[in-house]
Amino acid sequence: MDDLTLASRSLPALESDRPEDELPGSPNYNVTEKGQNPRPLMSPHASTQVADRVDSLINTGREAVQRGDLIAARSYLSEAFAQTLDPAQATLLRAELTRIGNETVFSPRILPNDPIVEHYIIQPGDTLGKVAKANMLSPDLLANINGIANKNLIRAGQTIKVIKGPFRAVVHKPTYSMDVYLGSTFVKHFKVGLGADGSTPTGEWRVATKLTNPTYYPPRGGQIISADDPQNPLGERWIGLEGVSGEALGQHRYGIHGTIEPETIGQNVSLGCIRMYNEDVEDLYTYLVEKHSTVEVRN
Repeated sequence: MDDLTLASRSLPALESDRPEDELPGSPNYNVTEKGQNPRPLMSPHASTQVADRVDSLINTGREAVQRGDLIAARSYLSEAFAQTLDPAQATLLRAELTRIGNETVFSPRILPNDPIVEHYIIQPGDTLGKVAKANMLSPDLLANINGIANKNLIRAGQTIKVIKGPFRAVVHKPTYSMDVYLGSTFVKHFKVGLGADGSTPTGEWRVATKLTNPTYYPPRGGQIISADDPQNPLGERWIGLEGVSGEALGQHRYGIHGTIEPETIGQNVSLGCIRMYNEDVEDLYTYLVEKHSTVEVRN
């Protein structure tokens, strides 16, 4: 019997026990303004239960880290992160999960019992792009994690690591932050800049286009700035978005891009797009894929 089997018998179950089942008419049920859906207010007792649950998950996750079981640790800490109510605690969990993600997702390693990665043997006629598309990934990411210098040079019989995509991102406007997930598993965190006067629409977006070295077309008119021009405000990457729901519904002229003004990250200064440090958006560019990856913007 392996360590993971033993752990599953002795550790708390991973399913959530969040107290979110209040019904209309109960004292903890609240109807919001402007016709929004009702939502329950968490009682002090329920809040304490969640905090205790989070503490238990964190302790169990750290025990798994100490014994070298990073897959179990990732599961427990991811669930704790999804439930935590404490910003400082969330920051610590992001750091631990990022480190674990670097070892289990973004490295060539495949650890036993990892449900989100697997080995793949290149078949005759395969291309890296074809394999990436089948797994809702970018070929750039597959090349990066497998140490493939030339994406056009793979051979039949070669074994590579693949990730079961797609990735998705969640932007938190109050903290100017972006969390990246693979399914429900947190893997990365970035800082962002947002639109002035709340002009970054909330809701769900889908990745529509991706461009390297984009030309800048001012949305309000003005001088077009060519790719690779030092004055191009988009940097080297553009991830175009199309609105799916919420305020974003039907919107098409927004995107995620780099910046020539890194000091504006963490501020509301853009015309509505999401700005990132250039090195960060280059990473994100390899995670998100057109038509499959989503970006949710939350207040």
